[in-house]
Amino acid sequence: MEKRIHKVLVANRGEIAVRIFKTLREMGIMTTAVYSPADKDALHRRMADESLLLEGSSLAETYLNTSQIVSLAKKAGVDAIHPGYGFLSENPAFALAVKEAGLIFIGPEPDAIRLMGNKVEARELVKSLGVPLIEGATGLTSELSGYAEKIGFPVLIKAAAGGGGKGMKVVTNPEELSETLESTSREAQNYFGDGQVYLEKYLENPHHIEVQLLADTHGNVVTLFERECSIQRRYQKIIEEAPSPMIDGEMREKLMEAARKIAKKIGYTNAGTIEFLVSGQQFFFLEMNTRIQVEHPVTEMITGLDIVREQVNIASGNPIPFSQDDLKINGHAIEARVYAEDPAKDFMPSPGRLVRYQEPRLMGLRVDSALESGSEVGSEFDPMIAKVITHGQTRQEAIQKLIQGLSSFILHGVQTNITFLTQLLKTEIFASGKADTGFCNRFVLDGFSPEVNPESLEPALVAAFLFATAKLPGENQSIWNQIGFWRMQITPELKINQRIIRNRAWREGPGRISIETADKINTFSLLKKTEQELLVEDSRGVHGFTFSRGNEDSFYFQKQEQVYHVGHFRTLDKEKISELSENPQLDGELLVKAPMHGRIIKINVNVADQVSKGDTLLILESMKMENRIIATGKAKVEKIDVKAGETVTSNKTLIHLSNIN
Repeated sequence: MEKRIHKVLVANRGEIAVRIFKTLREMGIMTTAVYSPADKDALHRRMADESLLLEGSSLAETYLNTSQIVSLAKKAGVDAIHPGYGFLSENPAFALAVKEAGLIFIGPEPDAIRLMGNKVEARELVKSLGVPLIEGATGLTSELSGYAEKIGFPVLIKAAAGGGGKGMKVVTNPEELSETLESTSREAQNYFGDGQVYLEKYLENPHHIEVQLLADTHGNVVTLFERECSIQRRYQKIIEEAPSPMIDGEMREKLMEAARKIAKKIGYTNAGTIEFLVSGQQFFFLEMNTRIQVEHPVTEMITGLDIVREQVNIASGNPIPFSQDDLKINGHAIEARVYAEDPAKDFMPSPGRLVRYQEPRLMGLRVDSALESGSEVGSEFDPMIAKVITHGQTRQEAIQKLIQGLSSFILHGVQTNITFLTQLLKTEIFASGKADTGFCNRFVLDGFSPEVNPESLEPALVAAFLFATAKLPGENQSIWNQIGFWRMQITPELKINQRIIRNRAWREGPGRISIETADKINTFSLLKKTEQELLVEDSRGVHGFTFSRGNEDSFYFQKQEQVYHVGHFRTLDKEKISELSENPQLDGELLVKAPMHGRIIKINVNVADQVSKGDTLLILESMKMENRIIATGKAKVEKIDVKAGETVTSNKTLIHLSNIN
C-alpha cells in the first residue's frame, strides 16, 4: 500500500544531509533539518525548508539523541525520517522508535538492522547460505584475547555496531592487543553509541569490493553492480570506483548473487550494501551496511539512478520500477574523498576555517559537499570536506577528469589531502587497476611527497608574497610603503608551509622585485594582480598563482593542486625550531603541544617516566578519530598539564619533557 510522503526530516548533517535535501526538493517533498549548536551556521541547516535546534553539546545529546530527534520530528509534522549514514543510521532502536512514533523510516526494518549489525548473528546467517566467511568473533576482551591467539596474528579489530572504517585497527602481536581492544571500544562507543568490538583474521592486501542493492516490500531485490573500495587510509576509504577494474563478469555475477541471496533471506527492504574481500578467485563476506553509503554517487553515475529517490519510493511502498535485466553499466566512475588532514603526519586531522572554498567545474564531474568560504571544519565531526566524483566512458577518462578536478579545487585555510590524492591517482599501480587494500600504506612509505620540487618555486613564492603585501603606485599607500620600505634592501624571514626562507630582496622599479638566492639573482615582474589571481614573470617564465589572504600577515598561494601557506616568521626560539625539526636535539625543556583542538582520551605516561622516540605520550581525539601524540626523542616526563577527559585547544601545552643526560 502506497504511503504518500509530503515532508521528511533528515537526522544527519553535512554533505549527506545536503545531498538528500537536493533529491527531496526535486521530488517536491518538504524538508526539515536538525542541527547542533556547533552547526548553527552550517549549510545543511539553510538548505532545508525549516531547521530545528538539537539542544545539548555532545554527540550523545544531539545527533545521537533518539528521543530528541523523534520528538522534534513529531512536532514538525513530518511523515518520514531519513537517517543518512553514520550516527543513528544503523541503530535498530532508532528505526523502531521512528516507526512507533507513527513515522516512516527511510531505511530497512529494525530487525534487519539489528541482525546484520550483530556480527555473530550475521555471520551465522551468511554461513547457512553457503557464502564464504573470514574467521572472526565478538565478546569480552579476555575472550577475544584467547581467540586471537587461536586464529593467529595479524588480526583486525573493529566496531561491532558500525562501519565506515571507524575504530578499525590491525594488531600484529599479542602485546598490542589489550590496548587496541580498549581504544576501539572507546571509539565505537563514541561514534555508534555501542562499545562492542569484533575481531577477525586479517587478510594481507586483498581487494575490498562491495555490492549495492535495492529491495522493496514486494519481494523484489536488484543489485546495482559493484564498487572497488581498496584505496584506504586508517581503514577508511578515500577513493572508490565503479565498476571494479579487477572483477570480471563471472566474479561480478557471483558477488551479486550472494548479495541478493543474503537480502532475500532476511527480508531486507530499501538500500543496502554487502561488502566482500576478494583475493584471487576467492571472495569472503565482510559485513552488510544497512544504509546509504558515502560512496553511493559512483553507482549513481554508472547506472543513471538516484539512490535516494529510490529509497523514498521504496519507503512509500512502491515497487522497484525496473528489473535486474534492465540495468546496464554505463562507463566508469571514480570518487575521491577530500579531507582536512595532513598525509605527511599520518593523516592527522587539520581543523580550521576555510578562507576560500571554490569547487571545480568540469563536464562529467560532481561535487558533494556542505561547505563554503568561511565554513569551519570543526574537530567535533569527521574531517571530510567534499567528495569529488567523475564519470567517463573509460576508466582512464574518469581518472584524468578526477585529477583535473582535484587540481582545480581551491581550498585555502586548512591542510588537505588533495596533493596526496592526485599523486596516488597518477601512479602506475593505480592506473593498472591492481591497487589492493595495502597500496595506500605502501604509497605513503615509498612514493608520496608532500610538495613537488618546492625549492625551485621558492623565489617566485617570495616575490608573490611581497607583491601581495606591498601596495603598488596608485594604490592607497602608507608613508612606509611610499618611501621607507623600498628604499632599502630587506631580508624577509618567511615561513613557506613548514620551511623557513631567508632571501635578500629589493625593488628594481614599479612592479619589479629582485630576489637573491644561494646561487643567483632572480628579477620578477608583476604581470597581473587581482583579488584572487597573481602572475609574476622571471627569466624562467610566468608563474601563475591563485591566492587569498590568510591571517593579517600570511597568504595562501595555489599552483595546480599544491597550496603554499606563506607568512612572516618573526621568532626563531628553541620551541619554533623544534616544531620544524624532524628529530630535535634541544637542551633544557621541550614542550609537547596539542596539534589540534580535541579531547584527551588517555594519558600513557606519568611524571618522572623516561620515554623514547615513538612512544605514545597520550591519545587525543579529534574529528572522531584517535590520534597518538608521540615522543620525538629520548626524554624524561617533567610535568603533565592535562588530564583525561579534558578538552584542549590547538597549541595548548600538554606535557613538559626534559632531555636525559
